[in-house]
Amino acid sequence: MRTIQRGPTPQCLAMQPADQDWGGFMGTPCHASVHDSLRQEQHELCCYCEIEIRVNDAHIEHMEPRSQNQSRNYDYTNLALSCNGGTVEHCGHYKDNRKHNTGHTWDCTRFVPPDDPITVSLFFYPSDGYITPTEEDPDTADYLIGYLGLNCARLTHRRLEHARALIDTVGDQSEPDLVAWLRQEYLHADGDGRLKQFYSLSKQILEP
Repeated sequence: MRTIQRGPTPQCLAMQPADQDWGGFMGTPCHASVHDSLRQEQHELCCYCEIEIRVNDAHIEHMEPRSQNQSRNYDYTNLALSCNGGTVEHCGHYKDNRKHNTGHTWDCTRFVPPDDPITVSLFFYPSDGYITPTEEDPDTADYLIGYLGLNCARLTHRRLEHARALIDTVGDQSEPDLVAWLRQEYLHADGDGRLKQFYSLSKQILEP
């Protein structure tokens, strides 16, 4: 997970009644405004798996589930933009779906939100497409990998293909000008504020 830099709470969100049903909020202009704010903060990457957010393949995610704490329904610090995770294979729609995610449930003592700076130190990204825990806090990292489905087949295959393409481009000689160009291309937002997918994997390859 890439650490998200938080911006201010959208004004319209702060005005929402705390007891308002979230379903009634969806589809409103404020919902769309919050969606756009999160997308810009995250540079159009999923808050969990770092794939590129698509217009019709993302949702506003309550990191602490609504079923656990409804008082945080309109708490901007509890919201992020998650991809829809394919056929409920990973990320926001997967994490609290007991039919698909049978092995992991919400644990407030081990869940680390992607705007916490510690997230960047929890995971190692081998070139085989899997994510493994670092020595920083392996129990927390293992929990997050399972709870969010970050090592599902869909993601590991896509990360593997991304790593292969990047490593092949760098080549054996690691020509400095080429590496500098790749770092600019893959580790910095473009003119529209977008980052390329799998930022953390790219950073590990290009800035080992």
